[in-house]
Amino acid sequence: MKVAIYSRKSKTSDKGESIDNQIHMCKEYAAAHFEDPEFSIFEDEGFSGGNINRPQFKILIDEIKKGMYDVLMCYRLDRISRNVSDFSSTLDLLTKHSIGFVSIKENFDTTTPMGRAMIHISSVFAQLERETIAERVTDNLLELAKLGRWLGGTSPLGYKSQKVSYETGGKTKYYSILEQDLVTASIV
Repeated sequence: MKVAIYSRKSKTSDKGESIDNQIHMCKEYAAAHFEDPEFSIFEDEGFSGGNINRPQFKILIDEIKKGMYDVLMCYRLDRISRNVSDFSSTLDLLTKHSIGFVSIKENFDTTTPMGRAMIHISSVFAQLERETIAERVTDNLLELAKLGRWLGGTSPLGYKSQKVSYETGGKTKYYSILEQDLVTASIV
């Protein structure tokens, strides 16, 4: 049984074992459910699930098109995609090439009509979660800007970024504001 394992983590960091843990759990699941699994591992760290423009995912898709695997396995459905359209096209590709799909945490089985329906429903919720997170971040940034906070980047000509500190819960926190730069303000 040839098993392709795909793992993804949105942020690249030296902390945590997310990618390794995803792969380890998939291997354990495959060993318990398939006879003599052979693994190919695909890892994308630092890439969003909002689209499928990920280097290792592209290689995986090319190999799927060549029929190199029996099963595509991931830790959770949202590791493949948080976009309904992208996930549906991936699932259609798997079906076209007679490749099964296993999401170990959601326990999906694509060999039944109910399993396929449940995967599509779950992909809708994965996309909803992604869009909700994006909306919250945008709303938060707009509110901070309304409060006069500078959210980063190159300061506009005539201004400079100034760090401001404040105490909360016994901790010192910082934020930035824009202050007029007397040297360059006259240019503006």
